[in-house]
Amino acid sequence: MDVTSTQITYDISAYAQLDEQLRIKPELYLDRYFVQQFFACAIAGKRKHEEAESTDAETKDEVIPREWQYVRMAPNKLCVIGLASSHPLLDPELRKHIGDVIKVEFADNVKNSVIKGKRKKQSLRLMPSTKLCTIHTSDGKEYVVRAAIKGVLMEWNARLETDPTLVSRCPEQGFVAIIKPSTDDNQKIFSDCVPAI
Repeated sequence: MDVTSTQITYDISAYAQLDEQLRIKPELYLDRYFVQQFFACAIAGKRKHEEAESTDAETKDEVIPREWQYVRMAPNKLCVIGLASSHPLLDPELRKHIGDVIKVEFADNVKNSVIKGKRKKQSLRLMPSTKLCTIHTSDGKEYVVRAAIKGVLMEWNARLETDPTLVSRCPEQGFVAIIKPSTDDNQKIFSDCVPAI
């Protein structure tokens, strides 16, 4: 049995520019294939009280950063929810004051949701304000991550329970959840989001 193989040759130099772009900005593929919007999570009540009662002059002059989340929608309309690069937990300067991530605690309704079947009919129904998880830092601060869009929970990132630093160390792998929107209309999906921050 004589098997002949044909050699396929590629001109790698044609892809050099793309390779260089990916080296400079590894998240470039996300911009190409995902529609990205941002959601501003309200400041947690406990911290809001602490910050309002503060009488220190320096604290009053500081701008309290908003807890921005990203919503990345794939071409199949599934949305990935995670922390935006401007979130306090991802800002190196602010992390000096708030400490490192030590625990990610998912809400009970998220952990106990039944995610099975073709249409995921028994999955948890979410509203933009639905709490997905709370992120705890070494300085005792808590950050709540919300669903940001109306839809059905498809997956929650269980890796964050065993490796909570993934949220700040690698935000793309440290996503919080994947949600299937309740509609196909992008304007309705992103009604509580903004295109840029």
